[in-house]
Amino acid sequence: MELVGEEKKIQALFSELRLADEQAAPSFLGVWSRAQLRPRARVSPLNFPLAAAAFAVFVAVIALALWSNSRPQTPQPNHTVAVTPAKPPGSTTGDEPLKVLPTKEQPRVSRNARTARFAARQKAELLAARRAEIRDATAISSWQSPTATLLSSQNDALLNSLPQLNESVKDLKSFLPNK
Repeated sequence: MELVGEEKKIQALFSELRLADEQAAPSFLGVWSRAQLRPRARVSPLNFPLAAAAFAVFVAVIALALWSNSRPQTPQPNHTVAVTPAKPPGSTTGDEPLKVLPTKEQPRVSRNARTARFAARQKAELLAARRAEIRDATAISSWQSPTATLLSSQNDALLNSLPQLNESVKDLKSFLPNK
């Protein structure tokens, strides 16, 4: 293939650029040999004591979280003491000791009652979830496309029906395009 005048000029310009780039750029062999002679910087592995300490802290935090969630939350009994004098307030002697009346402590919730409450709460949550699923299914089943009205026409009955074979030829021609 012969080169025309403009193409020869362009080829000469590109060859000049290539020679200039070769002179400015270092040779590959020189760069490669310098890279081989340079000592490699050793990447130290992860500091093992630091990693072990971080893992231990992580395990401790997870164990504390699990332990605090698994403890039963029982209210602390109220230990207020009612102090009343042994004799009616009309007595004149002040040497008499005060009588300490025990207060009624809050009853502890039994394990069975706690289990029953937990089961009732789970059942209520399950029923609420089922109601939500039924509501969503109803909404999905009654959904209609907003563009459905654009696809309907006055002749839908004609387009969706098939001609009967016992109809007359004139009626059947209504289904054929006009020629």
